[in-house]
Amino acid sequence: MPAKPTIKQLFKGMLRAFGITMLLSVAIAFILSFIPVGAGTTPTTQQDSVQIYLTSNGIHTDLVLPVKTDYIDWRNKVPLHHFAGADSSFTHIGFGWGDRAFYMQTPEWSDLTLKVALDAIFWPSPSAMHVEYIRRPLTPNKHQRPIWVTPEQYTQLVNYISGSFQTQNNQVMLIEGKGYSSTDNFYEAREKFYFPKTCNYWVNNGLKAANLRAAFFAPLPFAVMRHYR
Repeated sequence: MPAKPTIKQLFKGMLRAFGITMLLSVAIAFILSFIPVGAGTTPTTQQDSVQIYLTSNGIHTDLVLPVKTDYIDWRNKVPLHHFAGADSSFTHIGFGWGDRAFYMQTPEWSDLTLKVALDAIFWPSPSAMHVEYIRRPLTPNKHQRPIWVTPEQYTQLVNYISGSFQTQNNQVMLIEGKGYSSTDNFYEAREKFYFPKTCNYWVNNGLKAANLRAAFFAPLPFAVMRHYR
């Protein structure tokens, strides 16, 4: 009669199964990130089109839009008086969505702790919108990719971003004292964060909502950026 497995053996088996599951998940995510979707009509000229940017800092991807166009003035939605270091001369505004704790405690990979990572991966948690006013148009490089979009695509993207904020009395809900600098802030957001529903997933879905080129599945930043390099 075979011996019953010990608790230690059971624990090792669980860890092995978990490791295999994670490796398979990463492999599937990697493969699916190469499958393009969207890529609807794009402007053939800059006339009557809007330039946006797709950016990455290696952990978060963001959407960067003009502060003011014929379609929206973001200062009416995200007021300048929330930002001590921004003024009416700033030309662009960046948006990201993600796990509230992860966002506020992990601006860079070096700030990541095991507890924050595990909480973000395994437990549905409150989300936040990260908003940053930017002084001038970005310089195109591999981390900051310009995209020209049609008015219809831009309007769809604006609606997607606006719909991600929680509001109270039609006003966005500021999370006070949590920004990285005087030109950025965090706001209460809709929906829960959990893996694979990440900040990069949110950006990728925004591109899909605007019928722009996107990945089939994009939990990681490279999966979003690779389609615009």
